[in-house]
Amino acid sequence: MAAFDRQRRGPFPTLGPLLLVVALLAVPLASAAAAAAHQAASAGSRSSGPRRALFGETYGHLPATAAVKPRRHLRRQEAADSRPTIVIPIRPSALPTIPHVQLTSHGAASLSLQPADVTVSLDAATSLTFTTPRYFVSGGRPMPAAPDNQAQAQALSSTHSASGPLDNTTAAKQQKHRHQEPYQQQKQALLAPALVVEAVCGNFSIALTNNLPFQGVASCPDAPTKTENGPHDLEWTNLHTHGLKVDPGAVTTSGICDEAAATDLPAAAAGLADYYCNADLSSQQVCQVLGDNIYVGDRPYALGLAPGATLQYTYPMGGSPPGVGWYHPHHHGSGGIQVPTAAGPLIIPESWLPGGLPDLYEPASKAVTGPFNQLLGIMRAQPLELSTILRFDALWFRNTSTGEPGDDSIPFLGADPGEGNVSPLLYDVLPDGTAQPKYSNAAGRDWGLVNGAFQPTITLTDNTYARWQLLNTMTMKWLDLTFQQVLADGSMQPADCSIWLLGRDAVPLPLLPRRLQSKPAGATTAASDLILAPGNRADVLVKCNTPGTYVLASGAGPFHTNYTACQATHCELFGDVASASFGFPRSTNNLYGGRELDAAVLAVVQVAARDASVPPAEDLPDDVARAQLERFAYLNHTAFPQPAVEQCFSFMSAQYGGMCSVNNNLFQDTVVYVREGSHQSWSLRDITFHPFHLHESPIRLTSLPPCATSVTNMWQVGDWVDVLLLPTCQTGCPWEDAGSGGGNCGNPVTAEWVAQKYYSSGHRAHSPDLCAAAGFHATKPAASSTCQSRNSIFHCHIITHSDEGCAQVVKWYCADDPAVPNPVPLATCPATYTYSCMPDH
Repeated sequence: MAAFDRQRRGPFPTLGPLLLVVALLAVPLASAAAAAAHQAASAGSRSSGPRRALFGETYGHLPATAAVKPRRHLRRQEAADSRPTIVIPIRPSALPTIPHVQLTSHGAASLSLQPADVTVSLDAATSLTFTTPRYFVSGGRPMPAAPDNQAQAQALSSTHSASGPLDNTTAAKQQKHRHQEPYQQQKQALLAPALVVEAVCGNFSIALTNNLPFQGVASCPDAPTKTENGPHDLEWTNLHTHGLKVDPGAVTTSGICDEAAATDLPAAAAGLADYYCNADLSSQQVCQVLGDNIYVGDRPYALGLAPGATLQYTYPMGGSPPGVGWYHPHHHGSGGIQVPTAAGPLIIPESWLPGGLPDLYEPASKAVTGPFNQLLGIMRAQPLELSTILRFDALWFRNTSTGEPGDDSIPFLGADPGEGNVSPLLYDVLPDGTAQPKYSNAAGRDWGLVNGAFQPTITLTDNTYARWQLLNTMTMKWLDLTFQQVLADGSMQPADCSIWLLGRDAVPLPLLPRRLQSKPAGATTAASDLILAPGNRADVLVKCNTPGTYVLASGAGPFHTNYTACQATHCELFGDVASASFGFPRSTNNLYGGRELDAAVLAVVQVAARDASVPPAEDLPDDVARAQLERFAYLNHTAFPQPAVEQCFSFMSAQYGGMCSVNNNLFQDTVVYVREGSHQSWSLRDITFHPFHLHESPIRLTSLPPCATSVTNMWQVGDWVDVLLLPTCQTGCPWEDAGSGGGNCGNPVTAEWVAQKYYSSGHRAHSPDLCAAAGFHATKPAASSTCQSRNSIFHCHIITHSDEGCAQVVKWYCADDPAVPNPVPLATCPATYTYSCMPDH
């Protein structure tokens, strides 16, 4: 069998015009202090003065958020110079709890990206030590930790089976005595807090400071003049949020703060080359950023001088349904090395709904009132924002049989071993230009973590619902999660447990719950499993009916990697075992109970017997509740403008045996044009192997192939997602010269979404009736406001593929935008895969 093929190897071409210039608005200490005083004064009147900002306009109406103060910069500098040592817990007896920080309207939090020394070890031969980026959050308001939600559910389940709903605030009030300090929890853990966004109809701010050690950009000693694709600029960063319906922010893809930025640098006379390349130049500066702008970059800190640059993001929010998103770095070229250990949950709480859960859910029919009340009773006893979070991360350190880093490890290490374009956290670059590893990798295996721990124990109560929020923040590979019992010989058999899906990617299902059932061709029985692509989140209920010890596993369920079609590491199922000819060891998670298993154990699940006085919870039927998604303008698909604008996108090319590209182009060879206010209908190809992710808006599935719908109810027409991967379509898919089925597997898939309008006034009105009921005044465009164009992105959510150029700029344009071609080009999928990245391209 052929060895794994890389997405891309070797030198990466420089493509396109200057698009990643990240010159930031310099703010000397005295100016920063003055700005802080000005913003503090403005905050008293709940409006800020003019901003010189990436969005190119003044947003004087926006309420001010907390400014970044020099004193805080100095404290961050001290923290950056003394790296914490984090020892990953091995098989702890309890699941580590992710701390929560609340962001109220006009509230602010400070987010520092800083290095940490990490050690994980089963024994001397199965160990790993390395230095990696991680987030540390301060500010916001610490949130009480959740009590034993399942115990509450057990006590309340009989009360709510048919008798009607609880008071909306009862469950939240029962949490207050369980307060924990989230900042202390972070200090010695890879456990970035969950940011709970209570500013749903207002705005909030996150100040991101880059405290990674300075490294010049790939073009040094010269300033960049072209876009780079591939791993580069490994210590530069920025911020992206999944699950927030916010302004894309960027009016340009250059990342320049304003027109004066080129002469407003810390050492203007030195010029841009010094800004990008000189470690002796101070990075002390602040740049104001609107919304989810991923084109700006954050300069690392210069050792011994000052903290790194700060990007102060302001997020104007409209009404959004409760759900779980996440935040992570998104600087082009450095995502693959930063995201695996720097990410955290982002939660829109159910508590923001002014009338409680009935604002969002109603009985699907009069016939299901009893089960509907049972469902809402469970959800009230375990509110989304206080339910159990399981965050799945991976450390990619798998070696080949020769001891060299494998294809999934190379992006995490930053570049091919031995070259100079490597992270200073992981390598020393020697005078001859070669790189010497600073990490120790005795295990030579990948590691899967749950809430920053290896194979922790989760405790459930039999016949009692537990509400979980599951986040796959792994940067590649997919999960197929099932509950299994490990037998004495190391084999596995399904446990008597089921999973009910409530929502996905921060949007509830149109009808819920959905008891997940999968039955591939040839299977004798159905399995209850959950598939998560990289970046997916799921709001679920789980229930196990028999006390005992089980495992939450990936690779023991109904679906597996088709190694005939998937000959690259990104499309593997985590925990699957390739044939010996591939030359790769199993993940460390395949080690359990003194054996090497055929699946990965992510967590141990201990199911305790319930109190004999409590009756078992009844199985919930499907589709008892209807989510009133029409209350949110961007989800009200029946009101989308007609006709829809049709476009088609493919994620495959023939280069390197099927590398990821968009319609035979790399970032930023082309631009995708989307008129603001339009209804978009997109055909998506090759998402059997490459997960599709569109920034700023979820997409609604309008057609799905039989290879997905005939074998599982995981996805249905009408579902909303912000990451879409259909790995079930690998089954029976051939390997062709074009790679990964040649683009012919898993078609057709279509999805729709609406491109809302953006204004220079910052207008936002996703659900004005709910916002008004919650006490927020409706915000309308000022008379002088006009439509303003934005730049966003979509990409393959294998993060390293995005770094390597499998992405496209999405231009949200206004009807009178003179920069848009006439007629406006619409994207079409290529008939053949012909892209070549040779120098003559």
